[in-house]
Amino acid sequence: MIDLYAAPTPDGWKVTIALEELRIPYAVHPVQACAGDGLEPGFARVSACGCSPMLVDRNADDCHVSGAGPILVYLAERSGRLMPRDTIGRSRVMQWLMLPVDGADAARSGDARAARAELLRLCGLLDSQLGDTEFLAGEFGIADISHWCWLRMHAWSDLDMQRYPALARWLQRVSLREGTRQGLSALPVPVLERPVEHVWKVKSILLR
Repeated sequence: MIDLYAAPTPDGWKVTIALEELRIPYAVHPVQACAGDGLEPGFARVSACGCSPMLVDRNADDCHVSGAGPILVYLAERSGRLMPRDTIGRSRVMQWLMLPVDGADAARSGDARAARAELLRLCGLLDSQLGDTEFLAGEFGIADISHWCWLRMHAWSDLDMQRYPALARWLQRVSLREGTRQGLSALPVPVLERPVEHVWKVKSILLR
């Protein structure tokens, strides 16, 4: 059994979708994305650094793993699925999985133009790759899950998906998977009935 502490953000959905694809039993302990110090009681006991999502594997001596990327790799290696076992195949997956890391500083800096340029660059790279292959690293895997979860919200970024036809087809392809549908429903987005500044705060977290 897996205990998952997560909020309904792309990082949280990455884990629930992976768990559904792998058919690993899990229990969700919701964490509020904008709660600040008001995290779910007991969360600090399992995540000393306060990072969400956090996974606790009850079948592996209560192994704790925090952060969406490390959790995806852990689940793939634990199950032997969603990532090739050979060195070259694993390397291909890891290269696509880690792709956004270099662009994170632009988004966090508050420089909207730099963040926009980085977003367009990433979409161009992904579209080019997906023009030659059905999924990012050959077969469907954790790299596809990771990128799909933030790109599915492209409407908030006013992206013209007609510029990225291969990327648009891939988004649709992944959305039709049963694991995707079940993973999204495991962490439903709450109805927002708060001031507009709160909505923008939530959007900034959802699009990270």
